[in-house]
Amino acid sequence: MKNICLGFLSLFIIILASTTLAAHDLWLVPQIFRINPGDSVAIFANTGMDFPKSLSAVTTDRVSQFILVGKSIKENITNLKVQDNSLVAKYTFEKPGTYVIGAALKPKEIKLTAEEFNEYLLHDGLPDIYELRKKEGILNQPAVEHYSKYPKTIVQVGKKLDETSAEPLGFPIEIVPKVNPYELKFGDDLEVTVLFQGKPLSGAEIAWSYPGRGEEFAGSKRTDANGLAAIPLIKTGPYVIRLTYMEWVKKETHEWESYWTSLTFEVLPN
Repeated sequence: MKNICLGFLSLFIIILASTTLAAHDLWLVPQIFRINPGDSVAIFANTGMDFPKSLSAVTTDRVSQFILVGKSIKENITNLKVQDNSLVAKYTFEKPGTYVIGAALKPKEIKLTAEEFNEYLLHDGLPDIYELRKKEGILNQPAVEHYSKYPKTIVQVGKKLDETSAEPLGFPIEIVPKVNPYELKFGDDLEVTVLFQGKPLSGAEIAWSYPGRGEEFAGSKRTDANGLAAIPLIKTGPYVIRLTYMEWVKKETHEWESYWTSLTFEVLPN
């Protein structure tokens, strides 16, 4: 009986560790994506891997920027507060148009064993880094990583569409749609560009998902030489596109730097 209990305890610890490692993505999820002028909307910053559910809240001290951009407005949102498992901001949208809300989190350090780091690389779309470690003969070495996150969401106010969503916010990494997603519908493809430090990022593994998928993404593909990828809109309702990019920086304080980004919007029916 003692051995059985120890076995269950070990299994629980493994599951808990795996869940902790997987709980990485950060999404901005508005109460509603399409609203009327004058409406006040709560925007939730949710952390997890089962979109859009949140396992924990980002604390306000980790936020370096939380901005809203419209056709003729750029404004910092400062009324942030933790509510249950989410960081929440509220904003009143006075004028019609397309708005992009984005957040930037300060870099944070994480230390992982070799096994934890290798598992994380394969789970989060970073097989190239895994192969690099294998090639360099360091798969058995632990890792110190600094990671930062840059989620965005697109809100449509009224029926007046514009191209605000096709303009980058200037984050270190971001997903930028080539057209306004609200011009498209279920069954269309949304072409996006991935930018890293302002330049197209080729060969990045980009994934997409929607509620009900759990931790399994609906699909993934790599960006082409121009940083482009066509994302199929295969489900109506809230949608997320995400990616992680990592570099081997070999600094005294840490060897790895990763950049996380996501883009949320709503897919409309035909």
